[in-house]
Amino acid sequence: MLINITMTKAVRGARPIKNLAVKQHYDNHVYRNVSLDEYSEVWRNWLEYSDTKTINGLDEFGIADYTQGTSQTFDHFILKHSVTRQIICLTGDFQYHACLGKHINFTYVTNCDDLVNKIQGKGLHALLISMPFSDYGCMHPEFNDILNICAINDIPVCVDLAYWGISKNIHLDVTYPAIQEITCSLSKPFYTLENHRVGIRFTKSYADDGISMLNEVDMQNKYSMSLGVHFMKSFSPDWNWETHQENYEKICEQKNLVYTDTVIFGLGGEEYKHFNRGIPDNNRVCVSEYLGDTDI
Repeated sequence: MLINITMTKAVRGARPIKNLAVKQHYDNHVYRNVSLDEYSEVWRNWLEYSDTKTINGLDEFGIADYTQGTSQTFDHFILKHSVTRQIICLTGDFQYHACLGKHINFTYVTNCDDLVNKIQGKGLHALLISMPFSDYGCMHPEFNDILNICAINDIPVCVDLAYWGISKNIHLDVTYPAIQEITCSLSKPFYTLENHRVGIRFTKSYADDGISMLNEVDMQNKYSMSLGVHFMKSFSPDWNWETHQENYEKICEQKNLVYTDTVIFGLGGEEYKHFNRGIPDNNRVCVSEYLGDTDI
């Protein structure tokens, strides 16, 4: 792989790495009809097939639906709960939630203490949280405590695994009673798939919403499902770290960034303060442009 240092730049968002092998695999894709049962089974196997991270308890989520990336899951989770509950996110999490939050009862919390203060005597709530956590590129240090607080206070939780295919050192137990939904997509691990919205939602019980209805009448994006199976059967969720770790570490050293557990993110100091997303002194920088092949 050639690293393009001079012609690229760090970015504020989160972009997949432009990898030639991934692009060729995309170009070689031949569509075939994939059932929801096959699609969901491949997803379960892919999520659990890792030497660097674990997910425990996924079998408790017996219902799986195709989704247009993770965002469709967020839309329906918020739609379902916003009528009777305040939607809560951690500062620094996926900014898409704040876009929807402009139209509903929505708030950010900074930590466990802030969460407890916000919910005391103030009605019902629902929480969205990413794993690994979006702004840290690793597991949120208070994740387990947050889930315990949610369980005690009857707060339903949706866990966002959008970075699963570009992360390591994540050990997730989804048997917490508060976790009602889990969602993941292939937009971040595989360049080109961000345009095809290859997502999945796992729920413990029947959701009875627009996502479930479209799946029940077999109106999923069949081409995206075919692409997803094509990729998950060829690239493990560890592939990005196995492929890019050496260059990732070089780039972080050259750019004065601290390593994270997510291969497209480094954390910068004062020189990167314009990348800050709300957490004081935590400046997340996306380095995927430095890691991409130059001949795409």
